[in-house]
Amino acid sequence: MELERLRQIQSVDIPHLKRVKMVVKDRVDAHSYDPVIYEHLKKLPDDPDLPDDLTQLRDGNNHNVIQNSYPNVNVENSFTYELGRKVRYLKIFRNDVSSNKALIYMHGGAFYGGTPEDTLPFLTLLATNFAGAIYSVDYGIAPEKPYPNGIMDSLSVVIEARKSFDKISLSGDSAGGAIALSVSQLCHDLGLCEIDKHLLFYPTVVHGSNHQGCLWNDCEIPIKDDQRRILHNNYTQFKQLDSIMTKYYTNGQNIDLEAPIISPLYAQPLIFKKILVLTGEFDPFRLQDEAFVQKIGLAGCNAKYIRYGGLGHAFLNYIGKVPAVEDALNLSAKYLNEDK
Repeated sequence: MELERLRQIQSVDIPHLKRVKMVVKDRVDAHSYDPVIYEHLKKLPDDPDLPDDLTQLRDGNNHNVIQNSYPNVNVENSFTYELGRKVRYLKIFRNDVSSNKALIYMHGGAFYGGTPEDTLPFLTLLATNFAGAIYSVDYGIAPEKPYPNGIMDSLSVVIEARKSFDKISLSGDSAGGAIALSVSQLCHDLGLCEIDKHLLFYPTVVHGSNHQGCLWNDCEIPIKDDQRRILHNNYTQFKQLDSIMTKYYTNGQNIDLEAPIISPLYAQPLIFKKILVLTGEFDPFRLQDEAFVQKIGLAGCNAKYIRYGGLGHAFLNYIGKVPAVEDALNLSAKYLNEDK
């Protein structure tokens, strides 16, 4: 029933997101956390202190365990050696699909964590509806492989996919969304190819931003009074995460954090001709995502933004538990399959 309700919600005009096709999929109990998300976040203490310890931060990463619940979907473990690199990727596809489309996917994990295996629960579902092949990239993570290694690894997989497919789209969640936007800029600037579409789930798009500034002001987010404290604690935690992930990503290098390759918020927006951004109402990256998609829309590009009520960050991990996740993947497949 909830899936059907979500399907029926149409685009709306939001005054501060000009020239962006926006869909707001609020909960029936508006401006409140989804119960599953609430149960997770209510455990956060006031003024949470995120440990700066890689072992703890990486806890739970899923390595080399291929899980596939869909018998009509294939998952192949492969490598590319393009650009003089050796990069592993998972190729996810259906046998009954013959298409010229490929989606290159970069996993999340704050640049220091995550694996392609983590993406399989939702990418295999996406593959059941997507008329093309998905490449989930096992890019090098920081600090062992700092910026720009992950970007170059992902670029090498794009070059590999170009051997077999004409239309290349890029996708990723969280930090992977940032890497996807970085790869898109290099594809354009190096003349390798023009990216067809960009599909981004709650991406982080800027490093080194002012944590007291407009991109992090949780007071701007409407929420029920009795849940305001939980939202604020989550934002506090993510401000710490933002600093920690930038530290590991750059790993002591003297990097200009306003360079568009590392912070796509400052990129030339005309590069991203077709883009869909999906985020949660209470995601601490929401405000930067809206600033980014607004910039793309104002540049005259085909910009679409879908915001899910009651959800926080990394909502793809709640597949099978929160109906909005399936709705997001269904809409993503529809977006990728469109030829316009």
